[in-house]
Amino acid sequence: ILILIVGLIVLGPGKAGDLGGQLGRGVREFKQSMSMSEGERLALGSGGRFCSQCGASHDASARFCPQCGAKAAGTV
Repeated sequence: ILILIVGLIVLGPGKAGDLGGQLGRGVREFKQSMSMSEGERLALGSGGRFCSQCGASHDASARFCPQCGAKAAGTV
């Protein structure tokens, strides 16, 4: 409770409300993206691909995932 009071004093009521709203939107978007199937993610990617290991998006022409370095599917 003491931490919340100090945070309210430092940020002020307007900033604290904005921060709470942004945090709520972020959590909501995260939950939504986690519940998407791979097909839905691919449709949103507009031709891009997603890594089968880490889930990061990358170009369809990429040979390796830029996030984890795994070999992209369909490359020789």
